[in-house]
Amino acid sequence: MVLNMVNNPKVSFVAPSIRPHLWSKFYNSLSNNTTEWEVIFAGPLKPEFDLSEYPRLRYIYATCKPSQCTHIAFMEASGEYVSLTADDAQYFTPDGKGAIDNIMNFIGNFPSDKNYYNSRIAYGFRMFEDSSCLETSQNHYLVPKDKTALLYPFFVINKKSYLELNGYDNRFICGQAENDFLLRVYQNYGYTTNSLCPTAMVWADHDSGHENISKFRQYHIQESSILKSLWFNENNYTNKRFSELLPYEWREDIYTKSQGNVGEWL
Repeated sequence: MVLNMVNNPKVSFVAPSIRPHLWSKFYNSLSNNTTEWEVIFAGPLKPEFDLSEYPRLRYIYATCKPSQCTHIAFMEASGEYVSLTADDAQYFTPDGKGAIDNIMNFIGNFPSDKNYYNSRIAYGFRMFEDSSCLETSQNHYLVPKDKTALLYPFFVINKKSYLELNGYDNRFICGQAENDFLLRVYQNYGYTTNSLCPTAMVWADHDSGHENISKFRQYHIQESSILKSLWFNENNYTNKRFSELLPYEWREDIYTKSQGNVGEWL
């Protein structure tokens, strides 16, 4: 039985534009799904191929920082559901079916009660990074397992929930904005312990993609301190944000001028 879900929902995958040369592999890994989907990459790195060959892929030229590019893609998404991804990702399943089909079926049959509302839960793909499965390390950044704040690197959530929570915080430059968002999901909507879909998987070759020296990865690591300053007291996760959200303002220069902390991105 399908619960709390629109009929035939569309899923929008969003990410900053970092590795356009890998987009064809990303796109093709979604080709066997029956669920309607689109991909939106935003950023300064333009693809060097004909986008007309990929009708469900949209590129948005933006010269602002990566986290702001991701927020732009979230806001521009036309799907009822939005999914954070990375442009070096590839999706697969153990049963040969489509990963989107599997996770949307998982969402549609997820049990609801007074504490858990399907449209307000973040659902995770099982994630394999390089040669490791991160499924057993989702409670990272010192979040205790009994709090069950699962910080899925790749997640799906109803877009209305993204809008209700005012999207990303502009303090973040490259990474950790997604983890801050997920912690706000849990703070506002409640926890769930089993929203990881066992049959929808994603693989990303981040080591070779970033070459371990990219400024994107450097900032992603450095910004753990921002995340901790918002949610941790002496390295203990508190489940209560210490500072007010600094949301992005949708202005005419949203595509060209970074808001909040900028780092090397102007």
